[in-house]
Amino acid sequence: MANSLFAFRSIRKVAFTSSASASVKWKGGVSLVQGASRGIGLEFAKQLLEKNDKGCVIATCRNPNGATGLLDLKNRFPERLDVLQLDLTVESTIEASAKSIKEKYGCLNLLINASGILSIPNVLQPETTLNKVEKSSLMLAYEVNAVGPILVIKHMSPLLKVGGTGIERDVAVVANLSARVGSIGDNRLGGWHSYRASKAALNQCKILAMDFEV
Repeated sequence: MANSLFAFRSIRKVAFTSSASASVKWKGGVSLVQGASRGIGLEFAKQLLEKNDKGCVIATCRNPNGATGLLDLKNRFPERLDVLQLDLTVESTIEASAKSIKEKYGCLNLLINASGILSIPNVLQPETTLNKVEKSSLMLAYEVNAVGPILVIKHMSPLLKVGGTGIERDVAVVANLSARVGSIGDNRLGGWHSYRASKAALNQCKILAMDFEV
């Protein structure tokens, strides 16, 4: 997986960097990890809490009650970890999470969009040939991997600034987890049509978000 970082000053985006890995050393502040029920998202939340002794982490997922790893982490860091319900396919839950964060913290210093789907048993499978592509798979992958993250940025962007209970910084950071297979220029193997197309769309959405006001 690769991630892309957007750094914003108080009004407009001023820096853009990409790397295969990013440090989770983030001293203090308010961090949001979207898609933290398991996998990379859960590990981001864990590292942000374990590697730093200050700051708060907000972890979101579609079904918090079923996220056992996240609930265990909440038991370990009850004062520094908040868990919120957020379903990328339901915009009202994104909006509700943003409202809750605003009321409690007033701002965000770091936003990590970690959700993504490649396969779901009996629903979505990585296509090995073109004749296995289905419209429902394309639409679901696009909704979760591309549309959802940009909607999260949309609703969280007013919070990405210095202020509230966060710490003073020159920039707020948004990190969207993409993938190398989302590259149009580096796609020699083919296959995984739904996943590749949705990640390519996410990369384009990130470029379009570079100039939004915060």
